Amino acid sequence: MFGGRKAEERRREEIRVASAACDNALAALRADNLSKAKAELAAVPKRIDFADIGWKVELVAAMLDLAASRRKQAVIRLTTICSRLDETDLSRDNKGYLRLFALYRAIEASKDGKAPQELRDLVDDFRFDHTLVSASLKAGFPLKKTEEAQPAPPPMARPDTADPF
Repeated sequence: MFGGRKAEERRREEIRVASAACDNALAALRADNLSKAKAELAAVPKRIDFADIGWKVELVAAMLDLAASRRKQAVIRLTTICSRLDETDLSRDNKGYLRLFALYRAIEASKDGKAPQELRDLVDDFRFDHTLVSASLKAGFPLKKTEEAQPAPPPMARPDTADPF
């Protein structure tokens, strides 16, 4: 009753700070600067609710674990995140996308090319509309690792002796 507005504003500010820290950590991770990514993620407030933005913080932490070659911890985190996604208010398509993202990262991290059965069970039998997935989610957590696009070579010049018709 008293101070409810202040608590709500504080919560919004913590969510904003956590989201910005996650975005900065992902940018540092893409630039292969693991120490900067860890420092950025350390700026996240300690008491973040999983349903608000904690899922994103945990997902970025799992990506940091993968980058630091801590595969087992990362796969455990990814499985935990996927099992708790129903607690969030994300759309069904966003949840499906994140589960698929976690599955792909777990497959990449595994030695035998298979994700753990628990994670495969969470991802099994779902569909999502790729066009309804949030653009910020796709940009922050791409399913496929993309490489720099090489420009196409210029077209070959037409020989001078060729008949124009």
